[in-house]
Amino acid sequence: MSTALNARGISADLHVTTRAGEAGEIATEVGYDCVVSVGGDGTTNEIANALVGTDIVLAILPLGTANVVARQLGIPLNADAVADLIARGSVRRMDVGRCGDRIFLLGTGAGPDAAIVEAIHARRGRRLGYSGYYIPTLRTLWRYDWPRIRVTVDGEQLCDDGHYAIVGNCRFSAGVFPFTPEARIDDGLLDVCVMRNLNMWRLAWHAVASWRSGFIARKDVLYRTGTRVRFEAVDSITLPLQIDGDPAGTLPSEFSVDPAALRVFAPTA
Repeated sequence: MSTALNARGISADLHVTTRAGEAGEIATEVGYDCVVSVGGDGTTNEIANALVGTDIVLAILPLGTANVVARQLGIPLNADAVADLIARGSVRRMDVGRCGDRIFLLGTGAGPDAAIVEAIHARRGRRLGYSGYYIPTLRTLWRYDWPRIRVTVDGEQLCDDGHYAIVGNCRFSAGVFPFTPEARIDDGLLDVCVMRNLNMWRLAWHAVASWRSGFIARKDVLYRTGTRVRFEAVDSITLPLQIDGDPAGTLPSEFSVDPAALRVFAPTA
């Protein structure tokens, strides 16, 4: 990436991270106008958390497994094309979601996806790819008890019998499924999708149905937009939360949106 930028007359430093949190620290070093995230959605989230509220622009060279943020923004997959975006000054503003002091670009979820994220996180330390997700995903879903989740949107209770609750800033959840198909990165809103009456097989069917029109009108799917969302566990048990595909504590949790809070190099048309 630095070679592509240098070829366009843009001075660039290369930093290779060796530990969690280091990318965010490097991102705010004095003097940088832009920080390029070279990796997947986790790396991009870490850097974005450091850049929100600053004048530094985020660029993304997507080299991860799913690259959801890059897909949503229409960012190309090669260094020369990303360098062209930077050289042209092609900047967009995107919303970010917020959970306390932590921001998210993709979204957050409570239910089976958060349980799966916990299981996969224990296997981190090597590049998994999609194949490395299959076994822990199937094991987790087979053992999952489907506890209930109460969801409130802008002060109005949406339900107290959700089995899988998602807040989306982007269309895709769990890497590849468009469970929040109407989500836009620049509308100042969070999209909320709640699935009820689930078991392992019904969730699988929802995953297939999410690619078809009419998914959010299904009987056991509730869909809303808003600016403030709250998830609570109904059954007095500890329910995990995931944010942008990483473990993020347990419920209850509250979410809000910071409109146009992050500047990103991306196609503008």
